[in-house]
Amino acid sequence: MIVTVGSIRGSPGVTSWSLLLAAAWPTAFGAERVVLEADPSGGVLGARYGWGVDPGTVSLIAALRRGGPGNRIAVESHARSVAPEMWVVPGPESAEQARAVLAASAPDVAAGLRGDDRAWFVDAGRLDESNPTLATVSEAAVSLVVCGGRPEDVVALRSRVGLLRRHGAGTVGVIVTSSCPYQRGELAGFAEADQVWLAPADVDLREVAAAVLGPSRRARRTMVWRRALDVAADVATSAGMSKARASEPRVGA
Repeated sequence: MIVTVGSIRGSPGVTSWSLLLAAAWPTAFGAERVVLEADPSGGVLGARYGWGVDPGTVSLIAALRRGGPGNRIAVESHARSVAPEMWVVPGPESAEQARAVLAASAPDVAAGLRGDDRAWFVDAGRLDESNPTLATVSEAAVSLVVCGGRPEDVVALRSRVGLLRRHGAGTVGVIVTSSCPYQRGELAGFAEADQVWLAPADVDLREVAAAVLGPSRRARRTMVWRRALDVAADVATSAGMSKARASEPRVGA
């Protein structure tokens, strides 16, 4: 199962929300989760949390190209175990290397993840037509746009949701990470999204994500974590329904 997470512009918290959703993922929908950093602008996880980048996304992609689709991925060879049954695969820090390897291999990544039985959270970075990670969208159960709540962010939502639809997205959701003057229904109608979550935070999402994955339980009493639990539950339900629809036989088949 794939959940693709991307942004409109800037740094609204795509990487942090990828981590939070994986950490908050309901166990009833599959316990093992992997965050894959596939941002063609370059990764930040290796430096931000001291996890390093090798092995990581580059070695995972090489293994996927060798192994072909349909095989369970030996994720432990490329990832960091950051919580029980949760892995992170850091991407290369260089934008040039990240874009080059993703441009050459994004379809192989999509096919490989589709054949794996874990829940994969793909950090796609900024969503635009030049982003090679959009290849995962057609295989994703849910595609998410993370954005700020300012008018200049909101006005671009419809075009980004439309971009995801053109690339084969089924269920599309929007996570708004800062104060917004609009209601969820207004945003969903304007953007033509299936679901919208308002999750403004007055704290550093990077620190919250680190704390949630750490030994302290204090972060799990914050409002951000409670919203992450709600969003993860809704996304998991949507992903489950998308998976059920995809498995239905075609009429006349």
